[in-house]
Amino acid sequence: MALSAGSGTREGKGHTPRRTAAAPGGRPRSGGRRRTGSPVHGNVEGFRPFCWVDSTYRIRGWPDETARALQIPPHRALGRPCWQVLGTDQCRKAHASQGEDGRNGESCCGGPQTGGIGAHCAVLPLGDAAQGAIVWCPFTRLTAATAGVAGFEGLVIRGALADRVGSLESILEGIRCACGADDCELFLIEQTGREVVMVDCEGRDRDAFMERTRMPLGVGYAGMITLHQRAYGTNHLESDRRFVRKAVKRSGIHSFVGVPLNDAGRPLGYLGVGWRDDSVPLAWSLRVLEDLKSMVRLAIPQRLLPQPPPAVPAAPLVIRCFGSFEILRHGQVLPVSVFARRKALQLLQILLLRRGAPVHRDELVELLWPGVSVEAGANRLHGVLNVLRSALEAGRSAGTSRYIVCRDNCYFFDTQAPHRVDLFEFLDLLASARTLQRQGGDERALGPLEDAVALYRGDLFAGGADGDSFDLLRTSLRHSYLDSVRTLIGLRIRWGQVDSAVALLRAALEFEPEALDLHESLVQLLLRNGRLSEARQQYECCRTALRRYVDADLPPRLRELEKQLHY
Repeated sequence: MALSAGSGTREGKGHTPRRTAAAPGGRPRSGGRRRTGSPVHGNVEGFRPFCWVDSTYRIRGWPDETARALQIPPHRALGRPCWQVLGTDQCRKAHASQGEDGRNGESCCGGPQTGGIGAHCAVLPLGDAAQGAIVWCPFTRLTAATAGVAGFEGLVIRGALADRVGSLESILEGIRCACGADDCELFLIEQTGREVVMVDCEGRDRDAFMERTRMPLGVGYAGMITLHQRAYGTNHLESDRRFVRKAVKRSGIHSFVGVPLNDAGRPLGYLGVGWRDDSVPLAWSLRVLEDLKSMVRLAIPQRLLPQPPPAVPAAPLVIRCFGSFEILRHGQVLPVSVFARRKALQLLQILLLRRGAPVHRDELVELLWPGVSVEAGANRLHGVLNVLRSALEAGRSAGTSRYIVCRDNCYFFDTQAPHRVDLFEFLDLLASARTLQRQGGDERALGPLEDAVALYRGDLFAGGADGDSFDLLRTSLRHSYLDSVRTLIGLRIRWGQVDSAVALLRAALEFEPEALDLHESLVQLLLRNGRLSEARQQYECCRTALRRYVDADLPPRLRELEKQLHY
């Protein structure tokens, strides 16, 4: 019978594997298991005994490392069916009715069986069926080994996968088989760098894994591992909030490990492998995947690799409207002294807020010099315009300007000229986020919202002498910023990214110290995550801020938290 492409997973319909504890010599079922969602560190070495078999599963290669680990010399293994030598309970049950010679050439690893996944061998077919396969003992028979012996496993698998490099699907299936896993998936970062996209998934639960094929960077195992370039693993996937695909959890996957991929130091994506067994040794699985991810990189077609963004020349004019008003010309901040007339900065602010819309000369005169006649104001405006244009464009020809344009007695800031204005970018990002929220929910808006929040350095034109005239817009922009922060905080908490949510809340409170809901959210978040001293400190900050800014005491619902704070 030809070799199947199966591994240690069961393909039979209706079969639900039960969980099994590790046998002596394997990893413990409890106590030694790493907590959900924690980073995995490969500081424990283990060797999984293996052998080479022919197309009828008779042993044709018996490594010295396997002979030592199992204490079975080569002459007692070579030529015999692998199930007789490896001798697991599943092997004996599967072949009890076949006779000792096993002439039908069937493997116990290729069909439906009872017992936990960890009780089964893993099988990696070699080339065509005639070349045989590599068979590994179950996880329960991992043995302690030196780093050199443990690393031999990865070397053998890489050699067996070499013929598959031309096909990414074949590489992923080979990794799944060699690891005795149920599923193997690959996500790559897309061109904008904001999302990771599923490229392929191999295994019996492919439909469940494809519940979501795109994720924002930092979200889910795929986005989190790609962003932070750190491996993560768990034996309790069903309770790990960082893994966001519910269909995968419902499918029965309990153990999961993901490792980051990179290309010349740049994040590329992630490789993930899942098992139904809940006692898969995480340190072992990490080491194997780290050894194999180079094969995945070789198999990725060039067209799927993110291309470096084209070089964008720096804008000759950069204007920062949030926080203190700053103007940069060719990368250098212009001092206030460059603007010989104070009204030049106010004129620029007025034109920026219109964002390219024309403003009539008479309206500008009234805004800059209330009560002054149009004739007198027009002369003043002419002088202020010259100062502003010369400051923005050193060495310009008389009567010309790239940025401050006049047509039919109307003036406007030319948004087609090369420039960067944080206010414009902020408004564009919020508009993009709203569109994405309507199309696919908050998660798709994550990138634009984060970029918008990062641009907000403080209130519009903060500290300016004429700041009062912009109060209405200033308040509106601050509320837009806070609404964006609240959305981001909700997403971060939902995905279990506590530190990120805490940082966002603290940054927002710097701008809006009297925001009671933000104080309350921060105190409760710190409490839920066992950070009692920080929660108490934040509670006192809230009390102080309310008394200072609004002359009020804490409301009853916040005072109820005192019991949890152990006051």
